[in-house]
Amino acid sequence: MQGSSRTVGRVLQVLEQFSVSPHPLTNGEIAARLRVPASSMHRLLQKMTQLGFLDVDAESASYVISPTLSGLGRRLADIGGYLPPLRTTMSAFRAHTGGTVSIWLPAGVHMRLSAILLGRVPGTSTNTLGELVEPFSTPGLAMATTYSREQLSHLTQAARRRGVQLGRRFRTMRDITSAVQQVSKRGYAVGFNLRSDGWGIIAWPVPMSADQQRHGVIAVGMHVPELRSREQEIAAFAERLLQRYRKELRAYAGDEFDGGYG
Repeated sequence: MQGSSRTVGRVLQVLEQFSVSPHPLTNGEIAARLRVPASSMHRLLQKMTQLGFLDVDAESASYVISPTLSGLGRRLADIGGYLPPLRTTMSAFRAHTGGTVSIWLPAGVHMRLSAILLGRVPGTSTNTLGELVEPFSTPGLAMATTYSREQLSHLTQAARRRGVQLGRRFRTMRDITSAVQQVSKRGYAVGFNLRSDGWGIIAWPVPMSADQQRHGVIAVGMHVPELRSREQEIAAFAERLLQRYRKELRAYAGDEFDGGYG
């Protein structure tokens, strides 16, 4: 039984390495990171490949997460966006602000939209530039509130190599660091896209489960003028609401959860 537990633990450690790596990993790289013999790691990786969890590239001798496991991971990640305490919190945010409330979860070096609760939408969208349309994507603020500096650095470098911008206000590491500093100082980040689509986003990091490393983002999208005028009032409301959410999550998840973000 002890050997089986150790193997399960090692498998989870391997998957954790893949979840944060921006590139495929070789047997030697994983073995070095986990400080285990390369021969033992090779046997484990071979077994995980046989079970369909990993794919291996014979030419580079590197491993990647298989589509089967990736699909399973996405489905498991989405569950976090529908926890009863979180659904209650999303509803309270929408009732108070009238805005669209969304939940974002990290998946490797990406952000996944896990849940969305639509707010008041003025009419229908025609996709005209500058039109006041429903806010949907907020990867920049989501990254700023969840990723480590090392992850953000890797992501910024990869985007620069490919000539891809992470967003109008997230072109460089300095831009992203500015948003991270917002979260450090006041607990949330805010962005205004008046020139682009007329919407603003205000986002908070939130715990998603009893695991201290499992966290995501709750974001509220509103028209820029309204968000600008109500930012402080909404932030004060959010502080009280998220304190209640943590207590409800603690009760839902069990006594071992200590509340996550303070």
